[in-house]
Amino acid sequence: MKTTSQTSTPYAKIPKSYAGLMALHLLRPIRDQVDADNAAEMIGLLAGHTLNAEQADYLDLLSDLYEKWESTQFPLSRATGAELLRLVLAERNEGATNLAKLLGIDASLAYRLLRGERQLTATQIRKVANTYGMDPVALLP
Repeated sequence: MKTTSQTSTPYAKIPKSYAGLMALHLLRPIRDQVDADNAAEMIGLLAGHTLNAEQADYLDLLSDLYEKWESTQFPLSRATGAELLRLVLAERNEGATNLAKLLGIDASLAYRLLRGERQLTATQIRKVANTYGMDPVALLP
């Protein structure tokens, strides 16, 4: 078990196969903050990129493990990605129109994203997280 967070790896060096991803970061229950930090780093590396099927499967499972751990740490305070995004935009006196411009989408789609009727894509998550200094994991559905 690692006792410190893993070092950053550029996306270009991320394995393309499921087995390669498992060798880099083994999927297993998250038991402490170090495990959670490592999982969040892997999620951040993969989110927002065009993934092959094996990478997408790996990201789905890792995200599920992270969400399960997070729900045990913050059982009553887990805001949805849409709720969190609404709060961040409100703090900046921005709204759906600003989000639409940022993401290059129609304003009606931005309103649906903020109401939780639609989910952000991986690319949109990365763009929002980078623009507003957020953890991409917080924006996952």
